[in-house]
Amino acid sequence: MSTFVAVVEAGGFSAASRKLGMPLATVSRKVLELEDELRVQLLVRSTRQIALTENGQQYFTACRRLLDELGEVERQVSGEFRAPRGGLVVSAPIVFGRLHLTPMLVFNL
Repeated sequence: MSTFVAVVEAGGFSAASRKLGMPLATVSRKVLELEDELRVQLLVRSTRQIALTENGQQYFTACRRLLDELGEVERQVSGEFRAPRGGLVVSAPIVFGRLHLTPMLVFNL
């Protein structure tokens, strides 16, 4: 699915191959295997461009949505949206630090 989406978004197999960092033949084979598995043509190929079939457009829309949702879930599970961790360096004038930053730090530690 992700290879198919990359081909559509890149506008062709060669551009998707470069974007994904995989050989052109592999990208082409994966899309062909997907079409075989689904038993439907997703792309109309010519020597210079690709175009989505009607089924391809529907499948692309669904794949894009699913991949976005999957990415969101992976970020949540991996803790990307948890409380910040690590150190924080603040560069500010001394007076600003004493008046505004120090009181926040003292009460939030």
